[in-house]
Amino acid sequence: MDNRKKNGKKKTRREEDKADQGVIRSVGNGLKSAMDLAVFTGLCAGAGALAGAAAHFYKYAMTPKKHDPRIDKDPLQKDYVAGRRWVKEHPLREDVYIRSDDALQLHANFIPAQDRNVQWYAVCVHGYADTSVSMGLYARVYSEQYGMNVLLPDLRGHGLSDGNYVGMGYDDRRDLLRWIDWILERDADARIILHGISMGAATILMTTGEKIPAQVVAAISDASYTSAMDIFTAVYKKEKDAVVPAPILLEALRGVTLIRAGYDIAKASPVEAVARSSTPTLFIHGQADRFVPSEMMPVLFKAAACPKAFLWIPEATHVMSVCVDPETYWSKVERFLHARGMPLS
Repeated sequence: MDNRKKNGKKKTRREEDKADQGVIRSVGNGLKSAMDLAVFTGLCAGAGALAGAAAHFYKYAMTPKKHDPRIDKDPLQKDYVAGRRWVKEHPLREDVYIRSDDALQLHANFIPAQDRNVQWYAVCVHGYADTSVSMGLYARVYSEQYGMNVLLPDLRGHGLSDGNYVGMGYDDRRDLLRWIDWILERDADARIILHGISMGAATILMTTGEKIPAQVVAAISDASYTSAMDIFTAVYKKEKDAVVPAPILLEALRGVTLIRAGYDIAKASPVEAVARSSTPTLFIHGQADRFVPSEMMPVLFKAAACPKAFLWIPEATHVMSVCVDPETYWSKVERFLHARGMPLS
């Protein structure tokens, strides 16, 4: 009997080759699927790790922190500690409140001038992880030496102001414009000085980049960063356990912040704001500042389109210029403001 009849129709060579190729393709597709799954799993794991790192950095950097009282035990902080006490114990101190554009209740300490006819106001803006009373060191000089009214706002999320995230000066700039309006409602002919340190300095610089009332006659920026992205990069690069490249992590942080806080940290850029500013600005920085790197100040100064001056304080670390050399510090401030119409003390 013909084997083809016994076993059925025998496959031709061509059919056998096609069958083999089908098996090869099937195995190959299986291997490819396995490889794709492995890559996909790896990507998911990587994305998960990146999301986790970004969320951790958000919590570390963008969640408001209370002032740590242990810092006050440092002998180098004695001038700041005395300033805090001065604000809290001042007999004329008032708690004042306004509403932000997004309906947050914002708080400030206000200390009126002894002479109620004085129309000069110093708005002193605190830094990261602190409150308005930290500006007592500066406010005391404006109040006692220059006889001014002083307003010390709590930035959103800090002190007694509402908010659950750090604005890095970007949302805070609009809040500061509201505080300026609060002053002008009291006195339409007020002469206003903005003086900020660290994140407060970044806030006033971004404020001057907006359409600002002419009654704001000067700004003093002490230890501002060039941009939020720049300062976050500088801080992150110091992390010993950092495994995600800084540019990748910062883009992830940018996305997390946009979702959770509702603003783009890439737009928190004092260096871009000063290029639009016409407000006379004095830039101050300690040459030993390693937290906000001192090389950021020349970048800001060069970019500024406004009338400007600068002051370096050798050996001063972050926001310690006023403590390291108060005579040089206030002498420069006084000359700068006197040129803008402030009466000499």
